Amino acid sequence: MSELEKQSAKIIKKIDRLLFVNKNKVDIRDTIIIVGTPRSGSTWFMEILSSIPNYTYIFEPLNPTYSPDSFKAGFYSRTYLPPNKEWAEGEEYLKKVFTAQAFGFIRPYEYKMEVIMNRILAKKLIVKFIRLTRLLPWVESRFQLRGIFYLIRHPCSVIASQLKTNVFGYHPINPPYSGIFPNLKQVVDEAKKIDFLEEPLIKRLQKIKTREEILAAVWCLDNLVPLTSPKPHKWTSVIYEKMVDDGRNEIKRVFNSINEKIPDSAYKHLREPSMLTMKKDRKTIEDSNIQLSKWKKSLSKKQIENILSIVSDFGLDFYTNDIIPNYKILNSKI
Repeated sequence: MSELEKQSAKIIKKIDRLLFVNKNKVDIRDTIIIVGTPRSGSTWFMEILSSIPNYTYIFEPLNPTYSPDSFKAGFYSRTYLPPNKEWAEGEEYLKKVFTAQAFGFIRPYEYKMEVIMNRILAKKLIVKFIRLTRLLPWVESRFQLRGIFYLIRHPCSVIASQLKTNVFGYHPINPPYSGIFPNLKQVVDEAKKIDFLEEPLIKRLQKIKTREEILAAVWCLDNLVPLTSPKPHKWTSVIYEKMVDDGRNEIKRVFNSINEKIPDSAYKHLREPSMLTMKKDRKTIEDSNIQLSKWKKSLSKKQIENILSIVSDFGLDFYTNDIIPNYKILNSKI
């Protein structure tokens, strides 16, 4: 991070504390959280839910660049705990996040009057995470939240976007917390901490050689925990491809799950790319087929084969070379 960026972050943090953290606590029973892998569409989904009156949001409170207290509490790029494991520091930090007592981070390009006024006036909270999927069953067992949404998106689409944007959701454990590409040892060490992961899968990971295979392994580990968690779940699963292809019906299902009326602006956000979408990709969302098939042009045939091979080894092969998942199998998992 450059010196200018450091100074900007300090200013943003002070403003955010003034506008948000020092206000009255949010009732945790009103809090909604969104959980997905990096580039899964979670920002876009957050913007749709943010259309609900009286809601504002916290963006990535486990990103140490802007929320170093998360690493101090013991959260790292990917943290896993079984649901019955006690972790007082982690639970206390998330409680602060869910009640708006932790740093929320308004990004500079969001300094618009309507965003700032909403920040001041809103009494309820949406929290978005790209580093929490492996803790989802643990969080579900400990917090009484209004809503939990788990997003899943085609691994080839996710990885193509990660390679294009260099957004991987990984940071070193010591400052400066600049974003990094996860190395194989790090991914294997994380996998070994997942107590139900079988040894053949660990050995398979140790043979990985390419960047896309490493990212495929991360995608599998991120999604394996919620997908194998015993049902029933308190969370609502959202399939990115279905949101793009059948958005109006999906919005009805999503808002019905939290007993909320659908504002007209929710449908407007459905037709708009997220604030983090690259400029050259902003028009593709107008055509669902183009939006969902972009990865076929940006990844080579070999890269696609490498990714899907890892996904298949993990038993998550409801995603294939098709742009649409096998909904029958995927719905049985979620």
